[in-house]
Amino acid sequence: MLLFFVGTFRRELIAKFKRLNTFTAEDYDTLMNVLKVFGKIATTPNILTEVSNLSGELQDQTRFAYYESFTRNLILLNERYIRSAEAAQTPIFRAVGLTDAGVGLLAQEGLLVLTEDLTLYRHMLTSGIDALNFNHLRLWATP
Repeated sequence: MLLFFVGTFRRELIAKFKRLNTFTAEDYDTLMNVLKVFGKIATTPNILTEVSNLSGELQDQTRFAYYESFTRNLILLNERYIRSAEAAQTPIFRAVGLTDAGVGLLAQEGLLVLTEDLTLYRHMLTSGIDALNFNHLRLWATP
């Protein structure tokens, strides 16, 4: 999600932002191509909070403009609330934490999970939940 927001704001920041050091501008292009296939992007307040907090590491002037872009792009998302007490009761909570446990609950509603997090990806698959590993998409998108 951080790749989505930073790349949508200013694609060239991807290479400069330390929280995205494993991603490239081409990864952003791959992400956008995948997202075009789906009508809406589902997320949770926990995910957006993490993205906002990680984004706080941008420089002051850049951060101000970025947060304006962040605000505009929020309307593109289908934000779904997952109760923390419910997420914490899931079997995967201890392995993946609160945010990703919420993702697991959301995925049980039939939503496809797209993640780069190998631990979350494995838990989704072993739970019988459909998931895409972004690293696999990178291989597919590489010419």
